[in-house]
Amino acid sequence: MLHNRVKVILEYIKAVEAGELPRNHEILREAYSLCHRLPVLNTDRFKGDFYNQNNDVCLMSYLGTITKGCNTINQFVNKFNILYDRQGMGRRMRGLFF
Repeated sequence: MLHNRVKVILEYIKAVEAGELPRNHEILREAYSLCHRLPVLNTDRFKGDFYNQNNDVCLMSYLGTITKGCNTINQFVNKFNILYDRQGMGRRMRGLFF
């Protein structure tokens, strides 16, 4: 939402520079103050926060992938144990892996 609004302001400023729209100094002052309130993207603090957030998102996706893989392996082991149940061979075994 913020991105869309900043894009509208940028389009307005480009139209004013091209002479398509008349200058409204109040809007230009507010756009200028908005630019100073937005975080600067080239600071060390922003880079650190950005990389921390990026790493957190990547770790969450890895955790989801590992959990899904473990669930798939667990289902495979359960199906294998059901398919190759050795109770009929004289020994009382529950399964091959568990």
